Amino acid sequence: MQRGALLFILIILIVIIGGLAAFLLLRGGSTVTEVSTTPEVPPPPTAVPLVSVVQARIDLDANTLLNDRNLLDTIEVPITEFDQANEFSNVSDVLGKLLINPVEAGQPIRRDNLRDAGLAQRIPTPEPGQPAVKAYPLFVNSLSGVADQVAVNDFVDIVATFQVDRQIIRPGTIQVVTLNDVDQLVREYEYAETQSFFTTKTIIQRAQVLQIVRPAIPTPSDVEGEGQTTAPQSSSLPQVDETGQPIVGGQVAEGGQTSSPSTLTEGIWVVVLALTDQEIELLEFALQSQARIVMALRASGDNAIEATSGVTIDLLVREFGLPLPRPLPPRVYGENEVFVPEPTPTPLTLPIP
Repeated sequence: MQRGALLFILIILIVIIGGLAAFLLLRGGSTVTEVSTTPEVPPPPTAVPLVSVVQARIDLDANTLLNDRNLLDTIEVPITEFDQANEFSNVSDVLGKLLINPVEAGQPIRRDNLRDAGLAQRIPTPEPGQPAVKAYPLFVNSLSGVADQVAVNDFVDIVATFQVDRQIIRPGTIQVVTLNDVDQLVREYEYAETQSFFTTKTIIQRAQVLQIVRPAIPTPSDVEGEGQTTAPQSSSLPQVDETGQPIVGGQVAEGGQTSSPSTLTEGIWVVVLALTDQEIELLEFALQSQARIVMALRASGDNAIEATSGVTIDLLVREFGLPLPRPLPPRVYGENEVFVPEPTPTPLTLPIP
């Protein structure tokens, strides 16, 4: 009886365990089936990045200097439509350039349609009612050029010192001259030596520096092959030979052709100034007169025009109180000093220590 009951209980346990196992297997299979049948959602597409492109805001003609930001505009386009090799994304890269061909409003500014602005495009526009300025080159050196401390767009004054030669005429003796049986007293004049006087004046004020041309840096072969050249003494005019050809690096080849590619010697450079025609005439006359020309550098923002009197020796004495030395009286020797010899002095006998 007991053995039959145990067998019955064992069969019931086997059935229960088998049912649980079947239930778990069926549940697991259905879960896997559900996951595998769920559709996958594709990720959103990657956004194309945008980049700025510089274009014309208005219609621009050829030979237009792009010096005003109001002429230009920027728009954003997909990077796939941006021509990096021939288009600009920054307005500052375009400013100061010159258009070769016209550009319509809304069209991009292209690199192949630009060139660097020349000196003519960089000459400032005159103020209303003022004469136009022109570019004028001036030779300077370390002394006359403010020790090479002048930069482009600085303002300078030009000071010139002239040498004026005057012949001295002195009154001579009075002689009696008979004309038509009438005796007349006539004074003769003696023409003495020629004396040089100097006068200094500021002839140009607030001249803008447009460009500075410096000599080429000498290569080691140039230094070894040629001796050290001497800079010209003049602060304004370049050295020339007997034919009027400019001396380049101290050497001029036959036929007027220079033997060196450099047009400036060491220590000499050219400052290109913005001058009016009247100022150019003043400076040309000063250079032709072999006047000493020096530049004075103005402070930033100095727009004053100073009225100067110029300087001569008489103005220094009269207006600035320069003392003049009186001429010393001549040394007059007496007869005793000339004809009576002085005795030979007897040397002193010094004790030997």
